[in-house]
Amino acid sequence: MLVVRELRDPGEFIEAVEVQRSAWGMEDYREAAPAHLLRALADNGGLVLGAFLDGRLVGVSYGWFVGEPGSGYFYSHATGVASGVKYRGVGFALKAEQRRRVLLRGYRVARWTFDPLQSLNSRFNLGKLGVIVREYAVNYYGEIRDSINRGLGTDRAKALWLLDSERVRRKLSGGLAAAPAEEILGRGGALALEARGEPGVEEPGEPRLGLEAPALLVALPRSVSELRDRDPGLARAWRLATRAVYTHYLERGYMMVDYTRDSAGRGYVVLARDPLEEAVYSS
Repeated sequence: MLVVRELRDPGEFIEAVEVQRSAWGMEDYREAAPAHLLRALADNGGLVLGAFLDGRLVGVSYGWFVGEPGSGYFYSHATGVASGVKYRGVGFALKAEQRRRVLLRGYRVARWTFDPLQSLNSRFNLGKLGVIVREYAVNYYGEIRDSINRGLGTDRAKALWLLDSERVRRKLSGGLAAAPAEEILGRGGALALEARGEPGVEEPGEPRLGLEAPALLVALPRSVSELRDRDPGLARAWRLATRAVYTHYLERGYMMVDYTRDSAGRGYVVLARDPLEEAVYSS
């Protein structure tokens, strides 16, 4: 049984450090938020949630409120799930409970950052939660040494989660999904970055800048972390190519609005000038 609730006892905050180490493959404790900080945050304007599976802490999400209800927002700094239970709905449950509690406090917006080069991150944030992204930050945190970020830099998409919007409600219920890549292209969309070669060793094409299509597709490698371990130079090429596309188009009014796949299973971030652009969604 999965239960999500606020962490309370000192021992739970200590367990939360171990969850962070497992979730991000941290080699030492310096990359994890320490137990005493999480405890202080929970007692002083923050929100620290834990996901318990059959009584064992397997996920943690924490952040803090900025400004006043109505005009401020909740900043969700990190959400992580222990490696042995990833992709079983724990992260989604944490974010759903976070949304419920933030809305109860009178806030309507949440913000955080994520790496849009990580295909699973883009699928989760854009495709399942329904965030939109208007800003892209280059090497936002500097170098992070965990197994996910090591050697890739820390370029980040700045997520905007409009908590009580119809779009987010439909996303959370599974009632709004981007059309397949081929359908988006058939409706006048364009490919801003393609992937060449077999999955796992794919190379980025040349970024196509200056397009004016209603929707743009940005191809992603299947797993940039695995690609980095196999070919660091190729992973770096993906970072530079996607960075060029995102910085160019976001400065020109496009937003990251969704995630989709093509018939071969390749993943794409979808850019559009309107999150509900007809070119993005099936009728």
